[in-house]
Amino acid sequence: MVTSSRSVFRRYLQHAIQHDALADRKMAFVSGPRQVGKTTLGRALLESSDNEFSWDDQRFRRAWSKDPVAAVAGRGAGPILLDELHKDRRWKNRLKGLYDLRGGAFPIVVTGSARLDLFRRGGDSLLGRFVPYRLHPFSVAECDKPPAPDAIGKRGEVAFPVDALLNLGGFPEPLLAGSEAKANRWSRLRRERLVYEDLRDLRHVNDLQAMRVLVDLLPERVCSLLSVNSLREDVGVAYATVRDWIGLLEAVYHLFLVRPFAGTMKRTLKAEPKLYLYDILQLEERSARLENLAALHLLKACHYWTDLAQGDFELRFLRTREKEEVDFVVTRDRKPWLLVECKSGATTPAPTLVKYAARLKTERNIQLVDKIDHDRFYPESKVRVIGYQRFLAGLV
Repeated sequence: MVTSSRSVFRRYLQHAIQHDALADRKMAFVSGPRQVGKTTLGRALLESSDNEFSWDDQRFRRAWSKDPVAAVAGRGAGPILLDELHKDRRWKNRLKGLYDLRGGAFPIVVTGSARLDLFRRGGDSLLGRFVPYRLHPFSVAECDKPPAPDAIGKRGEVAFPVDALLNLGGFPEPLLAGSEAKANRWSRLRRERLVYEDLRDLRHVNDLQAMRVLVDLLPERVCSLLSVNSLREDVGVAYATVRDWIGLLEAVYHLFLVRPFAGTMKRTLKAEPKLYLYDILQLEERSARLENLAALHLLKACHYWTDLAQGDFELRFLRTREKEEVDFVVTRDRKPWLLVECKSGATTPAPTLVKYAARLKTERNIQLVDKIDHDRFYPESKVRVIGYQRFLAGLV
């Protein structure tokens, strides 16, 4: 079983939500992948167990549909939790009404597996009434007060070793159970529920079997440019259908796309994104899992810093028409800030990384290697070659 010196129950967003959205009497919208711990996080924010309300509870569903204010009238002190509320087609209007009538009386936390801003089914806007947060799987440096952008790179405490995350994934249930066999079974069952439950709730999909084929084909495309046309041929449906399904899978946090960085440079690729998954247990090769794990950590940091108003951070990659590539570019307020290149054992700075570190004048330039204690800085190229675990321990 995986153990950590830090509390695994106090997630990294708990302190932020308490002192940000809830302190300002705004609603906290928490979205993220299925089974990532959103409900557990929501419960940790409550002062009373009577304040948890789930759309999956038939009694609450009936009461909410009739009168949202009356539906939460039996609450205790402190915040209330509204779980999976987006499944209500009129959730935005009803939630706005509740907030406008009672929002000053108690804080509101709303959680959902799909992006809560995706459900635009008409009605009044909630703009100005909520703060969005995105909850990610566990990371190497999981802690309740992650570092600010300018504080990364220092040697941090390891909450979950890289090898544990590679073998068990970052989702709470399989990671904390510590069994690879059970983790693989969990991953398979999670994919089935994603296709046959989450996507069904989100939008009507005519051919669930074809969707399942698409989901099964995605792992072999991870870390590569995404060709919708190639997937269309393999799945046997129209190009527009595959494109829409990819969007749906992104909306329910099954996958994420890293798009190319262009900036003011010429001859950079401006078309296909690269594909990564939230559940790395679907990948067979260690090298693919390592790159996907790095992508997950970088995306988690970008989302955390952006959601906490510490800047506008985005995860990109760089690829030229001559096929020169840097695996990841993190932009800060639309300017390149961090370059990351993923390697296995090469401890000499990659020529392409050196070239674009000089051209883009990025503050930090990292080459990750599969050597746990390696850490060397090359001042002439301003590139740091460092082991995955040591670098990821300094992130969010």
